Amino acid sequence: MDTFRYIVALLLVTLVPAALLYWLLLHSLLPLWRRLGISAAQYFLWAAVIAVAFFFSTWRAELLRNNYGFQPMLAAIGIIFLAAAIIFRLQLERHLPWRVQLGLPEIDPMGHGQKLITSGPYAHTRHPRYVQVFLALAGWALLANYPAAYIAALLWIPLMLVIVRLEETELHHRFGGEYADYCEHVARFWPHAPAVNHRVKA
Repeated sequence: MDTFRYIVALLLVTLVPAALLYWLLLHSLLPLWRRLGISAAQYFLWAAVIAVAFFFSTWRAELLRNNYGFQPMLAAIGIIFLAAAIIFRLQLERHLPWRVQLGLPEIDPMGHGQKLITSGPYAHTRHPRYVQVFLALAGWALLANYPAAYIAALLWIPLMLVIVRLEETELHHRFGGEYADYCEHVARFWPHAPAVNHRVKA
């Protein structure tokens, strides 16, 4: 069990910063990626992801020095979070094409055009994928029970908020009034009653 927890913690501290960097770079440098094209953009983005993951892996001894040990109660809560994340993910897979998950419509709106997704989980929250990922990260962090794993999971929140702002700006530009109307009726993260949702602003 200790080896399993260590591997989970290692994956969190290496892959979470790398994944966040992917989306930060994608959304903040969209004009550059659109000039370079999808192939070049993906090459640079994934090179950055691999470099960051490798960098954090070289510091694994220091990052994972502290260990809170296996806690059955925390592990049980973590499993509940993971189960919820898996169910949520299965629902998302029906409505979220792989090219959207990689950000291809943002880089090449003409070649990889994608209609605004408003069905399934997207009928209740504008960013269900980010909610699902956080549930998964929290679940894995509770199972690992390393301080660095908790920090990695919590790091998702502030940087995800930055990414969401950048993503919504791009969606407003791409879909215009259709997205503005969607924002009027659907909450950013937490679903509300329809009457309350109608007042939610982007």
